[in-house]
Amino acid sequence: MSKIAGESPKAHGETVQQVEEELAIGKREVATGGVRVTTSVSEQPVERTVTLREEKVEAERKPADRELSPEEAEAAFRGKTVEMLGTREEVEVSKEARVVGEVVVGKQVAEREETIRDTVRRTEVEVEEIGAEERKPR
Repeated sequence: MSKIAGESPKAHGETVQQVEEELAIGKREVATGGVRVTTSVSEQPVERTVTLREEKVEAERKPADRELSPEEAEAAFRGKTVEMLGTREEVEVSKEARVVGEVVVGKQVAEREETIRDTVRRTEVEVEEIGAEERKPR
């Protein structure tokens, strides 16, 4: 490659580039697995025994023979009503929902360091002066 005085090397020459690779390290998220929690409803028959009370009202006539005092006789000839009601117990069923357990779904985050090893390339440019007699024809 000859150089004429005052001219730049680009006018009659060729450029040899020195190239070097750089290692670029990035990160991306990838799925590593997880948990699926599903609820379902199941039914189970339940049986309980309960004792219920029932009253029955009765009226019984009995023979009697006794003498009344004048006050008792006066009260006995007035109109009088006596009522008595019988009762019974009936079953009442109600249900109450209660939380009896929980499953907590969450993430635990941990960080780690990883050393990346790779090889990068680089061109080395060597410039050597040669004489006219050493020049090889193209």
